[in-house]
Amino acid sequence: MNATVNSVMHRILQTGTCLLLAAAVVACSPQTTSTPTPTPTSTSSSASDSAVPKVASPKKLTGVPACQLLTTQQLQTLGAATNPKTGKSPWGEGSCEWNTAEVAIHLSPDTTTGKGLAQTYSSKSKFDSFQPTTVAGYPSVQVDKQDISCGLFVGVSDTQVLSLTVFIDGKGNPDYHNPCAFAPKVATAVLANLPAGQ
Repeated sequence: MNATVNSVMHRILQTGTCLLLAAAVVACSPQTTSTPTPTPTSTSSSASDSAVPKVASPKKLTGVPACQLLTTQQLQTLGAATNPKTGKSPWGEGSCEWNTAEVAIHLSPDTTTGKGLAQTYSSKSKFDSFQPTTVAGYPSVQVDKQDISCGLFVGVSDTQVLSLTVFIDGKGNPDYHNPCAFAPKVATAVLANLPAGQ
C-alpha cells in the first residue's frame, strides 16, 4: 500500500504547496502533468476567504510534534499501532505517518502560513472532490475521496490547519471502502489532545 499512500498524499500536499507559493506570488505547477494546479487569483482567494467558516473554540497545534498528535492508545483503537515515520510537509513543518498492512494515517500540521482553511478554500476547484463539513464542532473540508483514501483539512483555529490523509486497505476495518468515515475519527482523536488556543 506504500505506493498508493505516497501517490495520493503527494497530490493533496502538492495542492497545498501551490497555495503557499501562490500567496507569495510565485507560480506553481505539480511534478506530474496529470494533476495540474493553476495558481489561484487574488479575486478567487478573496471570494473563498469570505466563505470560510470561523473557528469558535480555537485550539493550538504550535509546539506539538506531528508524531505526538496521537497517543499510543488512540493508534491502537484506530488500528494503526506501529512505529511512526517522520517527514516534512511542503510548507516546511514536521509531518508524521503510521503505516500498517491495513491502515495508513498521515498528519501534516500547518501553523506557519497563517491562512487557516482559507488556503484550502482558495484551491477548491483543484481537488477531485471538495465537501465542507465539521469534525467535533470544528470547520473542516473533505477532499479527494477515493475508494480506499480520503483527505481532510480541519480548521483548528482561524490561522492553523490540520491536514490529514487516511488509507484503508483492510477488510477487517469497519470503514473499509468508506475512508471518509474514518478520517473524522482520526481528526477527532487529534483534537482531543490539543490545548486551547487564542
